[in-house]
Amino acid sequence: MGILQLDAEAKMELHSEAEKLIARYESPLETVKALMVYNCELETKILAIAHRHPGLVAISYDDTPPVLG
Repeated sequence: MGILQLDAEAKMELHSEAEKLIARYESPLETVKALMVYNCELETKILAIAHRHPGLVAISYDDTPPVLG
């Protein structure tokens, strides 16, 4: 698992999206499922950006955190 360094605006946006997902579901299990799907979508977007712009971020598949360019 990597560690991402987010600025305050990005943190607020992610928090807002998580709150919207939490409010949408009555069941805690359904909420967790929705948050996991959202997380997978974000990871997919990050991998796509890293693939298109290799100088922007380097991703490894071990415990080494990503290296920002």
